[in-house]
Amino acid sequence: MRRKLYLVNESGSTFYFDFQSQCAIEEIDGLGFEFDITYEDFESNFVETNRTIPQRAITFSLIFFDGYKGFTRWIKYLAKSQQLRLFYEADGKKFCYVNIRSSDKTELKSNALRTKVKIDCLSLWLVNRSVEIQVRNIGGGKIYTYDYPYSYAVSFNGKTTVTNNSARDVPLLIRMIGNCLNPRVIIRQGGKDIQKLRFLTDERDEPIIEVNASRTEQSIIKITPTDTFDYYDKQDFAEKNFLFLPPGESEIFFDPGVREPALCQIEFKEEYVTH
Repeated sequence: MRRKLYLVNESGSTFYFDFQSQCAIEEIDGLGFEFDITYEDFESNFVETNRTIPQRAITFSLIFFDGYKGFTRWIKYLAKSQQLRLFYEADGKKFCYVNIRSSDKTELKSNALRTKVKIDCLSLWLVNRSVEIQVRNIGGGKIYTYDYPYSYAVSFNGKTTVTNNSARDVPLLIRMIGNCLNPRVIIRQGGKDIQKLRFLTDERDEPIIEVNASRTEQSIIKITPTDTFDYYDKQDFAEKNFLFLPPGESEIFFDPGVREPALCQIEFKEEYVTH
């Protein structure tokens, strides 16, 4: 498969580094990986004590075959973009969040213009993953009467199996959709519960409860057709609530606590140090 590189901004507008945009990349550097490793010296025997991933930078020369016209098109694209993702396709497709640090401009030669581009990487290489857990009515359970019939189940669980191919835990974005009573989401590995989310709440208007464990955007909200509310105080603080999926294969259980159809949507990004 031929290698492809392109940028996508927050509105979905794409800038391709190929003949479609009358440009081409040469002399690219920074697609590999590097660790900062600390060792302790035991009489010339060295033992690793810490390993971190420093911020990466990618540099390349970009040639515009239509000269200043192409360079102007490039600058206008960057000016209208607040958030950029760099996509890299070879034997698969991964992306990382980036900032364009600089892009210089050389003199026009043979109707072509070159610019040296420096990119700061704001994340590891990422792959989007998602899964849904659907819970269907299986009968049984206690019945409570409100303005309209609404029934609760003693045990009413859905589950799915998910694999995280990353080398470390990754944050989950969880959306619980539908009516619920003290809903739970449980991550299990090797037959043991390792993380659990639980809310102490009784919802009868089919909202969306969204829990985002992102390391930079953690939030808990309730979404209705007309508004969005902070839902932080509904947590069962005896549980973890912000869930991170560990490496390897896990079972994820969803228990809405009600004997009604319900849905749990789960999204996460696998992380890779290189493509």
